[in-house]
Amino acid sequence: MALARPDRSKIDPRYFLFTFLGAEFQEVIRKHTTTGSTVDRIPLLEFPRFPVRLPPLREQRAIASVLGTLDDRIETNRKVVRVLEGLARAVFRSWFVDFDPVRRKAAGEPTGLPDEIAALFPDRLVGSPMGEVPEGWSVAPLPEAFEVNPTRTLRRGETAPYLDMSNMPTQGHAPAQWVQREAGSGMRFMNGDTLVARITPCLENGKTAFVDFLADGEVAWGSTEYIVLRPRPPLPAHFAYLLARSEGFRTFAIQAMTGSSGRQRVSASSLAHFLIAVPPGSDDSLAACFGTVVEPLFARMSTAMGQSRALGGLRDTLLPKLISGELRIADAEQIVGRAV
Repeated sequence: MALARPDRSKIDPRYFLFTFLGAEFQEVIRKHTTTGSTVDRIPLLEFPRFPVRLPPLREQRAIASVLGTLDDRIETNRKVVRVLEGLARAVFRSWFVDFDPVRRKAAGEPTGLPDEIAALFPDRLVGSPMGEVPEGWSVAPLPEAFEVNPTRTLRRGETAPYLDMSNMPTQGHAPAQWVQREAGSGMRFMNGDTLVARITPCLENGKTAFVDFLADGEVAWGSTEYIVLRPRPPLPAHFAYLLARSEGFRTFAIQAMTGSSGRQRVSASSLAHFLIAVPPGSDDSLAACFGTVVEPLFARMSTAMGQSRALGGLRDTLLPKLISGELRIADAEQIVGRAV
């Protein structure tokens, strides 16, 4: 790592950040990067001599203000997504991991839920191979309750959305970006699927995604190091993502990894040893009710993430034009004002 501290009498700190991230300066970095046997490096002794485009300080601040408006809105969206996902994960844990409503009913306490939802929970816990579970619920190995690596039709050579491991999110449900690429060997997936990285260190880092960014019926592909999960009825689609983010599942998957140091991975077949408690299924079941609770949260998250991707693309488009002087500040302010 290196530390670059701007001289505020010559360059605005936020302007320097945007300049650093811009295509022009990144090309300067690329030209000066040295290639090693295992990793490429920027020669830090030369770094202070890299050229930076410096308009007048007042103009720098104006550029930083315009682009910063976009970044601020993106950060606001990130916070909204974190709060909404936190709510969804809290409901999942309370209902399907800790069984809080059942324990409260058993103790004669109010559940804190609307009566029509509270009525869907039993008032007693019973023993099972995975410990105490709500009475009337079944206990099943994960592959009985989920499709694991379901078949998806996408021919080799066909151009389709591609999600690489580097863009798999470690936090939040959605990737920042994906690309179109001719299909090769790799896992296939559709909207409603959950992707879990199965190799070290990606699994430990929490690389997990819920697929909701494709067109209806569209098939995408990605790394061979993904496990694809899709709940079987009555469990709703988001159940798989929330389970994959849960502490119990992650601990199990990490402990089930095998292989040589640095290349350990968890096999899809090992998931047969992970047990889950499944509520009885019907159109008015608890599982269906859970879907109606969390689906609006994920819809709002998807909207926020989509807006952030659009704002990020706009920022990246405006950046070189503002720095080069091709676009006036006033015009950029109007563009940004309409976007946010």
